[in-house]
Amino acid sequence: MTSQAGNPPDPVSLTVTDNIGVVRIDNPPVNALDEATYLALAERFTEVNTLPDVRAAVLTAAGTRAFCAGTDVRDFGVVHHDDPGWQDRHSERARRAFFAIYNCRVPVVGAVQATAVGAGIPLVASCDVVVAADSAKFGLPEIDVGVLGGARHLSRLVPQQYVRWMMYTGRRITAHQLQAFGSVLRVVPADEVLGEALAVAREIAEKIPRGIQLAKEGLNHLELCDLDLERGYMYEQTLTRQLKNDPQAIGAAKEFLQKR
Repeated sequence: MTSQAGNPPDPVSLTVTDNIGVVRIDNPPVNALDEATYLALAERFTEVNTLPDVRAAVLTAAGTRAFCAGTDVRDFGVVHHDDPGWQDRHSERARRAFFAIYNCRVPVVGAVQATAVGAGIPLVASCDVVVAADSAKFGLPEIDVGVLGGARHLSRLVPQQYVRWMMYTGRRITAHQLQAFGSVLRVVPADEVLGEALAVAREIAEKIPRGIQLAKEGLNHLELCDLDLERGYMYEQTLTRQLKNDPQAIGAAKEFLQKR
């Protein structure tokens, strides 16, 4: 999606190539998330859900300074004391954006070409898989600017003691540290991040579409519902039964048996 003539540039774009939807944040100078960018993120990932040919998505950002430097502090500067509902509206816009990524119909590969801090952490944590630049840093500096938030998303990336240390101090960690925690799949030079993320997305896109969709639906459900082992496995069995009726799954099973 592109902006119309005379209108300001859209801060988030969507392009589709070879069954891969690439969502790109471009809000100079540091891809901070203002109201328009939050809304555009939610819209682009909602759009991905309407495109049946898209089998995987990549979330990336423009520039070399930051993947996302957090919520635009200028938004906080224009808050009117006589508008007590502003904070609630802002929080709702942020939630919509983050969960549009998390609940996207297809897996989302994060292509983190530079540092992600503040609200950039939920963006990264909402992706299914992450490829990051070897120079990227990650952190929650909220304590230093008089706000809080991001700990729940950060806990998808680092252990609890690190969550607390990072929240209390505002300190950052590296992409290599996240990889050691199992939160980043690959760490590469910044100029290779997008290509590597696209390669991961293409591998996913080659699989049975309905199987991938059910797998993501199931993984999200298992995480959010925190089922015990037996109930979780029972739930997964219902997904297997659904997939068995898919023509491509049936074809894949037949092909596998023929090769034996």
